[in-house]
Amino acid sequence: MASSGVSAHWRGLADLLAPHRRRYAVLGLVLGLASALPLVSPLIVGRVVDRAAAEAPVGELVWWAVGLVAVGLVSQAVAVGVAWFATRTAWQTTNELRLELAEHVLSLDHEFHRSHTAGELVQRIDGDVTAVSDFLAQVVVKVGGAAVTAAGMVVVLGVIDWRIGVAMALYVAAAVALVVRRRDSVVDESSDELGAYARLYGGIEERLAAAEDLRSNGGGAFAVRGFVDHSVACVGTAVARERSYLRVWREVNMGIASGGVLAIVAGAALVDQGAITVGTAVVVFQYSQLLRRPLEELMDQLQVIQKATGAMRRVLELRAERPSIVDGGETVPAPGALSVELDRVDFEYGDGEPVLTDVTLRLGAGRSLGLVGRTGSGKTTISRLVLRLIEATSGEVRLGGVALADVPLAELRRRVALVPQEVQLVAGTVRDNVTLFDDRVDDAVVLDALARVGLSRLADAGLDRELGAAGAGLSAGESQLLALARVWLRDPDVVVLDEATARVDPETEARLEAALDELVRGRTVIVIAHRLSTLRHLDEIAVVERGRIVEHDERDALEADPTTRYAALLRTGAELPELLA
Repeated sequence: MASSGVSAHWRGLADLLAPHRRRYAVLGLVLGLASALPLVSPLIVGRVVDRAAAEAPVGELVWWAVGLVAVGLVSQAVAVGVAWFATRTAWQTTNELRLELAEHVLSLDHEFHRSHTAGELVQRIDGDVTAVSDFLAQVVVKVGGAAVTAAGMVVVLGVIDWRIGVAMALYVAAAVALVVRRRDSVVDESSDELGAYARLYGGIEERLAAAEDLRSNGGGAFAVRGFVDHSVACVGTAVARERSYLRVWREVNMGIASGGVLAIVAGAALVDQGAITVGTAVVVFQYSQLLRRPLEELMDQLQVIQKATGAMRRVLELRAERPSIVDGGETVPAPGALSVELDRVDFEYGDGEPVLTDVTLRLGAGRSLGLVGRTGSGKTTISRLVLRLIEATSGEVRLGGVALADVPLAELRRRVALVPQEVQLVAGTVRDNVTLFDDRVDDAVVLDALARVGLSRLADAGLDRELGAAGAGLSAGESQLLALARVWLRDPDVVVLDEATARVDPETEARLEAALDELVRGRTVIVIAHRLSTLRHLDEIAVVERGRIVEHDERDALEADPTTRYAALLRTGAELPELLA
């Protein structure tokens, strides 16, 4: 089963290389020339030995020596060219693979990213592909060269004496069989090691992201302990792989040494019988050593092969991941503000625990809705369903009367926008952070968007102002306002605000609310909020409890009825300042 799985991985590698077949065809031709040249030198040495034994003139021997040096120089020059071309070709191929994997990972949905950390994905996209690149640049050249050299030796020796040719063919077959048989013996250990490193980098990424919380809450020891545990796992898997490699190394080197001894004994016996000359015996021995060198190099590269095999397994597994959100829609909703409907929707994250149960909700086009409820009640899950970041387990979500599954994803992303609580900013200019690196957007449009959301100060400082990593240089409120500027550029028909004012001071909240008032005008709006003051201008309120809509009506009607849950929440909010006084 394991061998079959490994073979599938190598077939997968061949599929990945198929678009680059021309590059590798040229590499094969150059490699064939480079591998054939070393076969000439032993023939020249054998000729010199035989001519010296026949007392040939010194001048003739000198010319043979000059030819030997020339062949050696040409061989070295060609070998350097092959190494350069192979490395360049490997990096071109694997860089395209990196781009493909990055695009593929970005296309995967929320559930995939919920269970994989950013550090792990960086390791899989870059670290694993680098291991494949090392394999293509180093091992493929050595294996291909060894194959051409071995085949050439068998042919040349077969022409000299068919018995020697058969013996060399058997020796080559036995050596190759030994390497091939042991090649896949440590793939599992290599895959485990790569997985351990992915978990290590994922843990580092998580702890660096939470460094401030860990320091302020005394969690440094926990972070260090987790790092140590992951490091110990990495060392353990590396030791296991190294042990397997050493076992294989011993076996193959014993086989190679035995072949060299047999070449000397057989050559001496044939010379004694008069079947071959001393020069031919020298050729046979040198050829056995010529094969020894690429096999030893192959053994030295066995760890690269192990890592590449494990990496290929993980690369193909990543490529095999498929999003649960399938873009098969062909129906475009009517232009303008859109109604939002959830019809008997259930949802769970695959663990058997329901998050939403029988949720039915209708929000008319151009209307605004506030979702309130305790943390974990299912409010954010409803917003993710509307954005189609997740798929309902059962039931249907409709936008403008069209089932979300029937709306093209590109159209959905254009028509529905999210303003999250945690704004993601990147290292780059202000313009980059507003347009998300879209060069097609005119600067005047960007400046207008910043002005509309109250970031005139930032606009006046210049769109080319550099922001640090994670938007260093901006306050939390300014980051939130910049997220609103992104929405302005998209001009969506449905806006989802997920706790957009939860982390800002009152002054910034007022600026945010003023910007929001203008942003939501003429659009359908869903607001998730714990601050009930942000809901006072909305049309409707829905109260969510334990994954169910337990109350939904006009905001004014719910406020006026003291028996409603929303009215109770308002009273609690009004009493809280008095309790804290």
